[in-house]
Amino acid sequence: MSQPQIEPVVRIRCTPEAEARARKALAARGLAAERSLTWLVVRDADPDAVNEALAAGGAEVRAVVRERIGALLGWLIDHEGRAAEHEAALERLVRRVLDEGGLSARYAPRDAAALKAAAAALHERLMATGAGLVPWPEFLAACCVSRAAAPTPAGPPARPA
Repeated sequence: MSQPQIEPVVRIRCTPEAEARARKALAARGLAAERSLTWLVVRDADPDAVNEALAAGGAEVRAVVRERIGALLGWLIDHEGRAAEHEAALERLVRRVLDEGGLSARYAPRDAAALKAAAAALHERLMATGAGLVPWPEFLAACCVSRAAAPTPAGPPARPA
């Protein structure tokens, strides 16, 4: 099993009607949620642990990255793992996981060749195991690269002489 991957925020798309149950489910697992614009967020958490807490507590909502990875897996099954001629769609699906999850400043999709190889491998794994879950760390390893932190200047920019 993969090691947990702690993220700065885990977003949950939550209607006001579903929010109380989601908060209760998260609190039962020791996770605190807060409202941030249109999202319910859990800070400094593993997306899979947040999702498991929501499911265990009977919440109707799921972590956004888990919803989006589910859509990606559905696409892989529909296309039988073949991404040839569909590279742009595959990249869009991976980018959507990161964008909607609020993690696009931290991660970027791999290049087209790596995504095609990942699509084939993930499809093969899904078919061999019958498992519909790809843990967050495995998704990151297969489909994403970490963005390097932008270097911070040591001081004010030098003035031209």
